[in-house]
Amino acid sequence: MKRLRFLVMFLLPVFLMAPADMQALDKAKKEKKPREKDLISFEFSMNYSLVLGKYGQTDKNTDLSGYAKNGWVGKLGFNWLGKRGWGLGFQYDIQHNGYKDIASTTNPYGTKYVLGTAGWTNNYLMAGPVFITDFGKVELNVKALFGVILAQSTNFNVQNPADQSNVSMSATGFAYSGSIAVGYNFNKHWGVNIQFSYLGGTPKATKSFAQELISWETVKDPVTGITYNFPVYSDAVKKEIKRTVSTINGGIGIIYHL
Repeated sequence: MKRLRFLVMFLLPVFLMAPADMQALDKAKKEKKPREKDLISFEFSMNYSLVLGKYGQTDKNTDLSGYAKNGWVGKLGFNWLGKRGWGLGFQYDIQHNGYKDIASTTNPYGTKYVLGTAGWTNNYLMAGPVFITDFGKVELNVKALFGVILAQSTNFNVQNPADQSNVSMSATGFAYSGSIAVGYNFNKHWGVNIQFSYLGGTPKATKSFAQELISWETVKDPVTGITYNFPVYSDAVKKEIKRTVSTINGGIGIIYHL
């Protein structure tokens, strides 16, 4: 009897504490795991740029031809990632596409000046969603970026209606890019990748010319013989030039993870 009483007194606290222990365990399971450390990485790459569509067109009878030939694109990127590989990417691109040979003897639609040989220089500043994940030492990087383009090209030159001089303009517009890259990480910080991307933009340049005095016209009255001088003004004109930049790019890059 004493043994039975002792056994009951020993087991009773165990049974009373068991529900509390189970509740604590369930609570621990429901609590979220601590947030993983955010990942920051930098990228630099050089790419071959293959022109597409009207960007490489050479028809002088349309005001959409770009006369561009294949060139190169340099990219500098910054990525901030959250817990599951999704994050934000920021990227600066500089692109150069020279002119096709015909441009040196071709005056674009509406002007008397030839395009020359300088070609296109485009600057892009973009941002957008990025997804980066690792498979061991292999890294997959996918981006969709949007932003602005600043384009410099003699395609945007216009004639001043007053003195017919050649006026150069820079063009700005909407820019967009999609890319995929596969890389290999040598260690915790450094890696290389191979990437392919589409890069495009719709730059537009606008310039307004006010009326300007260009000459005086002398008229003699046939009855009185008196001469009169009348001013001659140029027309007030607004010039607007649009082009479409479109390229497919491929190259190699360097990755650095903080």
